[in-house]
Amino acid sequence: MSRILTLRNHYGSIRLVALQFLSLAGIGIVWPYINVFLTELGFSATLIGTLASAGAFLSLILTPLLNQLADRRRLHRRLFMFYMGGFALANIAFASSTAVVVIVLATLLYRLTVSPSITLGMQLTITHLLSQGKTILGQMRSFASLGFTLSSLVAGQLFALGGYPLLFMVATSIGLLTIWTATIFPAKSKDKPKTEDEEKQPRNRGIYVMAASQFFVAMGTYNMYSFIFVHFSQNLGIPSAHIGLWAALMGFVEFPFFLLMDALLPKIRVRIAYIAGVLGTALFAGLLGIAQSLPLLALLFVLRGLFWPSYQLSSYTLVNMISHPRNAATNQAILQVTMPSIAMLLTGSLYGWAFDHLGAGAFFALSALASAIGACIVIAGFRLFESNTTAEAT
Repeated sequence: MSRILTLRNHYGSIRLVALQFLSLAGIGIVWPYINVFLTELGFSATLIGTLASAGAFLSLILTPLLNQLADRRRLHRRLFMFYMGGFALANIAFASSTAVVVIVLATLLYRLTVSPSITLGMQLTITHLLSQGKTILGQMRSFASLGFTLSSLVAGQLFALGGYPLLFMVATSIGLLTIWTATIFPAKSKDKPKTEDEEKQPRNRGIYVMAASQFFVAMGTYNMYSFIFVHFSQNLGIPSAHIGLWAALMGFVEFPFFLLMDALLPKIRVRIAYIAGVLGTALFAGLLGIAQSLPLLALLFVLRGLFWPSYQLSSYTLVNMISHPRNAATNQAILQVTMPSIAMLLTGSLYGWAFDHLGAGAFFALSALASAIGACIVIAGFRLFESNTTAEAT
């Protein structure tokens, strides 16, 4: 906690805290309600899954191209602002129309911008902290969880006051404010262009292990989170106005564990933290499908709060460690956006069908199985992360 207090003397760090807070605050306003909103408009789970697959297809094509362009031109800040602008525009469309075509296009734009903005924001934060010699990524990420928690709490009140239009317009305002706070990052990164020797440097083999792992982890987690609050609403009878409270609980229990990760991660191999985080998330998914009482659900959210920070921080840290600095944003996009996009493209409709026809128990069991396979891949390829060009810190 004393480390947090030191931020008061660093204006740049305070602005970075504000960016972390706002970047997930805007998402926290609408994310719990997006698919509930679509179901109330008459979209089936299968159709929602198909839209997720379509959004994944667009991300699969566009995100690597945009991030690679940002790597080459060193325009990472502008790309982050572009993503946040797209997020704001999607919310304006949600708030202003219920026409099917508009909603479909807004959903695709939402899916095209949310995950890439989180990924690029994390990489920019990692680079910024490393340039200042700080190892407080967990603390910074904890403020994002805090933003998500508080905005989700407010979301329930906003929904009660003005319904979905008010939710989406508030999210738009936060998204635009996030664009302003992004000026904490330099307009252009200071990395020098690659030399010829750097171009020929072999890619760390761990990248391929992580790619395969992320495919299955994303298959489990992305599909699970797509329908978790639909499950709460349809199967557990939780009112729409209370969905924000559960989303807030999800973010709140993460907060202390993100703070602890800064002290824990340096003491263990990052790969171990990744495996533990994924297996814990798989356990959460499996139990979610059979839990019926609200107190048990609350305990499961605490369980998720323990393991999700381990997975999140170790995933981004590991990719950054095994990447050349000039390729870091591209590699993050490939592993955090492209592989999940492929997973959703291939399985989004299938998982939506499973939710419609097989029930919540089978749906969440499939999510748990996919995540567990992702952990097993890293266990099997544990040694492949080690190379002559990468320190054992990976």
